[in-house]
Amino acid sequence: MRFENYNRDEYVKLLRVMQNFEGMNKIDVFDLLHRIEMMLSNTISPITNESIVKIINEEAISNADISLFQFTILPNGNFCEFEGANDWIHIYKETKRGFSKWNPITTYYFKSKYAPLELLKLSKANLLENVQNTPHELEVATFLTAYNISKRNSQGNLLLLGL
Repeated sequence: MRFENYNRDEYVKLLRVMQNFEGMNKIDVFDLLHRIEMMLSNTISPITNESIVKIINEEAISNADISLFQFTILPNGNFCEFEGANDWIHIYKETKRGFSKWNPITTYYFKSKYAPLELLKLSKANLLENVQNTPHELEVATFLTAYNISKRNSQGNLLLLGL
């Protein structure tokens, strides 16, 4: 894209922003822009200095580097839909057709703030490995020894736990 495609105000704004990246590695700039995009998805317009400080402080407190988009694409090309989250884990659901369209196969995946770029299949082994040496390790291990995630409740649309 050439600068002739911008009007004077856009050019000046873009120049001011881009000058802040001077001396940075390209991958660090992309990472920073991605973080800015994620933070801006949680704010209202027009953006004020106060809202920027609030967003940055909330991000620092939560330290949740989990993608906030409501869907993601698996390596096999299928889509996963966002199902639910807490402050450290997001759950995604992939529904694909089985042998017939009336018999779908549902697979669950998760992302956590301990591995924010990885979308892992939701299994006992993957979850325990992901939370190893974290504050949630004991709590998750205790829960998983007592319960197994079995299927979804059609009425409440919640994951059912079986003993």
